[in-house]
Amino acid sequence: MASEVKAEEDTNLTTFNERTLELEEIGPDTFLSVDLWQPRGNRGVFGGQVVGQALSAAGKTVDSPFRCNSLHCYFLAAGKNSDQIAYEVRRIRQGKSYCTRLVVAKQNGRVIFIATVSFQRCEASTLRHQYVMPKVPAPETLISREEYLRRQGQRINNAEIDEAKIAEYGALPVESRIVPQKSDGLPVNAIWMRAKGDMSGLGHMHHQSMLAYASDFALIGTSTRPYQKKDSYDMEMLVSLDHTIWFHEPFRADEWLLYVMESPRAAGGRALATGRIYSRDGVLVASTAQEGVLRGKGPTAQTLQFASSVTHTPAKL
Repeated sequence: MASEVKAEEDTNLTTFNERTLELEEIGPDTFLSVDLWQPRGNRGVFGGQVVGQALSAAGKTVDSPFRCNSLHCYFLAAGKNSDQIAYEVRRIRQGKSYCTRLVVAKQNGRVIFIATVSFQRCEASTLRHQYVMPKVPAPETLISREEYLRRQGQRINNAEIDEAKIAEYGALPVESRIVPQKSDGLPVNAIWMRAKGDMSGLGHMHHQSMLAYASDFALIGTSTRPYQKKDSYDMEMLVSLDHTIWFHEPFRADEWLLYVMESPRAAGGRALATGRIYSRDGVLVASTAQEGVLRGKGPTAQTLQFASSVTHTPAKL
């Protein structure tokens, strides 16, 4: 009986995942969003969902021997969840080893997002190297994002907890576990993440699109970590300008992936964040980069300096 309930839950979650990225074909190489999520307090829909849907749209115009190797996106204007987004795919190049698609996303006729997507025919290579995955606690030993928010609310707001925000994150198609940092204030972050439900019956393009969706969580937010616990800083604005992903190896989006993030620079009202995504067995499956608008007030002419390293400490449950 328990196994039947679990199977039904997996089916429901898988359907939810599919709906998150679901597109309706409305014309030649033109697709329409079905579901859009606008987080509470955000000026627009979640950028990761637009990235994931754009990749899914591009993938529908490419034959199966090709897999996405990279996409480069720009957020031009905030999208609203009150209107659907139309994704127009343009076939820029079709080669033997690589092909390229341009995706233009429009809402009410206005261009809000563009993406260049590259696909590669898989090939073998003896030239291989990668950064080693950092040693961090297993996801089963760590608290969820929802529990982290609850405990954070208890510490900061004296037990005043935003249950609506916690419920909103709990309803997302991706779950995560927070990897605690050895020292607060460093521009680094790490989380375990995976899609909910069983995606074993879905193709590689859906796994890539779901990871594209999830890769937007916490990335540019890493740039704010040096200022979060300093009274001398007042954060005013954080908005993504672009998003880039490079896919290196096949993976399962519904299995735990470690997302290691750092922000090497913030200046001139902009911040840069980069990320590395590892499978549980230590394979670097994807890399990310994102620039965003970062505005706030703080001490004049002061540049915080950090060593280029990411350190972690075991969870305190």
